Amino acid sequence: MAITQPKRLSYTRRDLLSYHSDITRYIKEFIPRITDSSEMNSGRIFLSIIEALVDNLNYSLDNNFLENNLETARQRKNILRLSRALGHQPTSVSAATVDCTFSMISGVAPGGGKAIPVYTRCRSNEAPNVEFLTLAATSIPEGESEITDIGCVQGILVSAEVLTSSSDGTPDQEYTLSNAKTPHSYIEIEVDGVRWTEVDNFVNSDDDDQHYTLSFDEDDYTSVRFGDNENGLAPSTGSTITVTYIKTEADDGNAAANSITKIVGSLASEVSVTNPYKASGGAVSETNTSIKESAPAARKAYERAVTSEDYESMAMEVEGVYKAFAVSSEGARTDVYILPDGGGVASSALLDDVQTELDNKKIQGTIPVAQSLSPASIYISVNVITFNNNIKKSTVKQKIVIETEDNLDYTKLTRGRGFTISDLAGIYENIDDGTIIDYIDFVILTRIPRIVKSNASAPDFVGRVQLTSDIGYDEYLVTATSTTAFTVSKNGTVQSTAGIVATEYTTDDNEVTFTLGESGDTLTAGDTWIFKTSKYTDNIVIDSDEYMQLEYSSDLNISVFYPGEYDIANKTAL
Repeated sequence: MAITQPKRLSYTRRDLLSYHSDITRYIKEFIPRITDSSEMNSGRIFLSIIEALVDNLNYSLDNNFLENNLETARQRKNILRLSRALGHQPTSVSAATVDCTFSMISGVAPGGGKAIPVYTRCRSNEAPNVEFLTLAATSIPEGESEITDIGCVQGILVSAEVLTSSSDGTPDQEYTLSNAKTPHSYIEIEVDGVRWTEVDNFVNSDDDDQHYTLSFDEDDYTSVRFGDNENGLAPSTGSTITVTYIKTEADDGNAAANSITKIVGSLASEVSVTNPYKASGGAVSETNTSIKESAPAARKAYERAVTSEDYESMAMEVEGVYKAFAVSSEGARTDVYILPDGGGVASSALLDDVQTELDNKKIQGTIPVAQSLSPASIYISVNVITFNNNIKKSTVKQKIVIETEDNLDYTKLTRGRGFTISDLAGIYENIDDGTIIDYIDFVILTRIPRIVKSNASAPDFVGRVQLTSDIGYDEYLVTATSTTAFTVSKNGTVQSTAGIVATEYTTDDNEVTFTLGESGDTLTAGDTWIFKTSKYTDNIVIDSDEYMQLEYSSDLNISVFYPGEYDIANKTAL
């Protein structure tokens, strides 16, 4: 009689229900005397324990496989480990930097060579925990009232923290800093008072090279590792190892323009500080997604910059750089435009770091130049008509501002990006799937300045303000000095000639022409008119050295109306 061989039990099934089914079949085919295979049978309960054990083992095997593959790993510690094995060094948390202006306080004798020491502490008036430090010692020049473009970094200084007061002399010594969020660019290691040098790895280190490497873990704590006396020197027995660094607020340190106004310490009685531009470059450590995208590219092992793409890749390896655009000119020069993390204008400190990286890896005869992208300000004034008067006007305006900010965000920057009125209209009309916005009337866009008067009864400008083709991003202040005369200031600098009411006036640089008031109008001394200019027309194209931004507090002017409140045909409020 032929014997029918039962199917084998599969121990490699990857789901519990399948394995449970196999066990049930196994019992019926191999042990036919057992007729009760119900879930309540005591023997079946024992087998269920085995099933659970096998299922857990299978899960562990699968999870180990996934966590040892960079593409499928989910735990950050494994993603960091695998990317470093591929030669990619994930970027640590970066600190915001900004160029500040230090000025003598009114009533204090100008200049006099007033010293601004290195690590002078400055504080944001918006967030008390956000402090900035000057990166180098400087002074307000003799006879001057201020000094500009002084590089500052966001963070609190931790000076000479002792990693160990007595090294054990063993190879591969490793120590962890006591604070998290410590940007690697500002870490200095000393062994017995001698400063050592950071390297990416010890591959090219000799046995007597005073080198160390830095890495960070999933909680953003930085570790310092020394060599093994074959590749890189190990600190000798009894050595004292100290570290100086800053701890930062990362992206929370990207302080708004003109918000850094406080100096901490005795210098505050003589000197004031401000930041004309927003602080930028502050960012959390590289994200898991970014690491997975960047690590495979590390296999290319860029050692020299040859193409424009090489320059861009190298610049983006620098802490605090979000994006870089390289533009080759005639000859050997390549301009590398830098957009920092958080947007804004790259500080001189960040540009210096990028320039150093480019100079170290450029080929002989080439001239790479790191530059900041300049902001391309867009001024928008728009009337919005809704067909639902049950929604608050403030809610509608808030939604529009959020959508505008999102669509013009620096993370969506594309070189040579175009932008038109229809783009804005599409953004606004599709808010909440069209349930709020019914009609949009663009009153002012870009090159037609919006004029703000200090006194509603003051005379108006006659016609439009005329702008030349090479107008820049400037603020003009018109101030009445008498019943017939006024002065004009451009970005705080008074023009050389005064204007007369009802007479055409042209600025010193011939960029702006306008007429204030008509014959018979009378000015009141002290009244002011303010307007800003932009070089862009309705169809906006951002150049390779620019990025788009809005200053919502002053430039985005939105009026919300409901049906019956606004005459669409005549474009006037009722």
